[in-house]
Amino acid sequence: MKKSLIALAVAGAFAAPAFAATSNVDIGGYMNFSVDYLDSDNAANGGNVGVSSNASNIYFKGSEDLGGGLKAIWQVQTYFSAGGTGNNDTASGGADGVGSGNTFVGLAGGFGTVIVGKNESPFKLLSRKVDLFGNQIGDSRNLTAAGGFDLRPNNQIAYTTPDMSGLTGAVSYFSNLDAGPALDNSVDGWAVAANYANGPLMLGLGYQKTNNSNGGAAEDSTAWRLNAGYMIGDLKLVGFYQNASDILGVSGADRDTWGLGAGYKMGNITLKGQYYSADDLDTAANTGADMWALGVDYSLSKRTTLQFAYAETDNDNAGTFSAFGGGHGDNPGTSAGGNPAGFSVGVVHTF
Repeated sequence: MKKSLIALAVAGAFAAPAFAATSNVDIGGYMNFSVDYLDSDNAANGGNVGVSSNASNIYFKGSEDLGGGLKAIWQVQTYFSAGGTGNNDTASGGADGVGSGNTFVGLAGGFGTVIVGKNESPFKLLSRKVDLFGNQIGDSRNLTAAGGFDLRPNNQIAYTTPDMSGLTGAVSYFSNLDAGPALDNSVDGWAVAANYANGPLMLGLGYQKTNNSNGGAAEDSTAWRLNAGYMIGDLKLVGFYQNASDILGVSGADRDTWGLGAGYKMGNITLKGQYYSADDLDTAANTGADMWALGVDYSLSKRTTLQFAYAETDNDNAGTFSAFGGGHGDNPGTSAGGNPAGFSVGVVHTF
């Protein structure tokens, strides 16, 4: 066994220079573990203490210079769990396992970037840019993702423009031939977004359409998103608005969702808070909710941060929104009209 390992090491040492001359591989990711007290306000599942993995992941990515300003790119991202509950990143279409994150191959050059595989949709990324509690309790996807609008689709083809003085655009098409209603058994969709970033100002606008049945009985779901951010010294202000129609293919199931947030940096400490509100469905009264979150981030170094957060969701009588979903991890369900709340202490290390 030892001889085999020595032989393998020697062979790798001779092969490495030849490989490095033609390509490169980067390894990165982050560990984001937290200890949480979560009260789902559910008689069957009350307050409990657990460990969540908060979308912890590792990725391998690389590129190859093809000449003429063109290069091949690739990435394999894998989510993993140390809490025994999985990452539960259902809002993003993810789970644990090799290739469960953004995993693709593509080409990049002066024309922009084209990728094929699995990746966050341009529409989803609009909410990620203004969520101050991403992958924590209080993640905005607890309210914005209802209806499947925060996706990381498989079978995706996506194009991103080059940066044009702060303006970029992206469009993607995705298909899942085995997930539709029995009448047609196919689902596909597309998303488009434009982003502008210049100095302290950031703006984004996007649209997504999901063809739920391609001619079947279900309606096609559509949604618009608008985000904004502005920096005033060490103060960061963000806002978000979403208008969704025919959610999950149900005719008339329309809902508006909006949110505001602020973060203030003082040395190694960042104080932050955000508030999100989901209106009732047009087809069902008392199905909305309000969620708010408060937190403190304490930077120990450029790559390690302690996080403290409290989040609570106040559901209307028929609302079932959580405060622990999105990319957080452990997410005990709540009852209709419940007010789930929780406190979380975690450490994030980026590598």
